[in-house]
This record gives sequence, C-alpha cells and structure tokens, in this order.
Amino acid sequence: MAKKVIEVDETIVQMKVEMNKLLEEIKELDYKLAELREMFILQSEELTNKFEERQLSLNNKRDYLRTQLKFLFEQVPQHETKTMKKVELLSGDVIVKKAKEDFEKDTEKLIEWAQANQREEFLSKKEVLSFKWADFKKSLLPTDDGIVDVNTGEILNIKGLNTIMKSEELEIKY
Repeated sequence: MAKKVIEVDETIVQMKVEMNKLLEEIKELDYKLAELREMFILQSEELTNKFEERQLSLNNKRDYLRTQLKFLFEQVPQHETKTMKKVELLSGDVIVKKAKEDFEKDTEKLIEWAQANQREEFLSKKEVLSFKWADFKKSLLPTDDGIVDVNTGEILNIKGLNTIMKSEELEIKY
C-alpha cells in the first residue's frame, strides 16, 4: 500500500511560526505590564503609609505646640472684645474666639417649617429647595425660654432648630 503524502503549504507554516513568535512577545509584555502594575501598587502603598505616618507625626507636634501656645496665651495680657481675645505678635496674631451659643440646624426640617408657616422669605427656590439660613438666623435670638423670632416676638418651637454652645476656638493668623 502506498503512503499518502501530505502536502504542507510552506507559506502558511511560515506565517504561523511568525504569529507564534508575536504571541510569545505579547505574553512576555503582558507579564511585564502585570509585574510593573504590582510594583507600582506596592510602592504606592509604602509611600502612602510613609506619608500618613509623617502627617500624623507633624499633626501631633502641631497640636502640642497649639496647646503650649494656648497655655502661654492665657498668661499674657490680651486685647479683648465681645467675641474674642487677641494677642498681637511679630509672626502673627493669636486669637481665641470666645465660647458662644450658636444654632444647630436641620435644613430639611427648616424648609418644611417655612413652607407650613408661610415664611417664603427664608426659602430660595432653585431646582432644589434650600433654606436661607443666613437671613433666617438674623431674625433669631436665643433666650432662656427658647429661640425667639425678633420680627414677631414669637418663641419658635421648630424641630431641627436648637441652640448649642460652641466651644472657644484658637485661631492663628499669619
């Protein structure tokens, strides 16, 4: 019996060999890209950790120095106004804002209240309804009996509007 001869197209074989070489190069490049990406991620994490450690250290030192500054501030004469105490220095001013009563607000509830009580002057209409807090706040007066609307003399009992005591605040201006 005669053997069957299989003819192979040399051009096709050559193209497949070339394709195989290209495929190997692509695999190698994909590996290098993956390795490069992993190296970047690891170094990014290390840099982030170093940054956060350094930032924490600097913030702690800054807080310590602010505490010392506040302590010394209390030991020297200060220029005092109704809302603050101030010491002027060559490098800048040290200001302590006095503790004061302020308002804690829930804007959504204030909007509901203004709508229910025909107080449209405190509402600004946009695509989203918002409360004109700055305008409304001007008409408020905190008292022992509650929050008074100075325009009407009415004691306001609005859910979402309370008085709070803001603690004094140290401010440094350069």
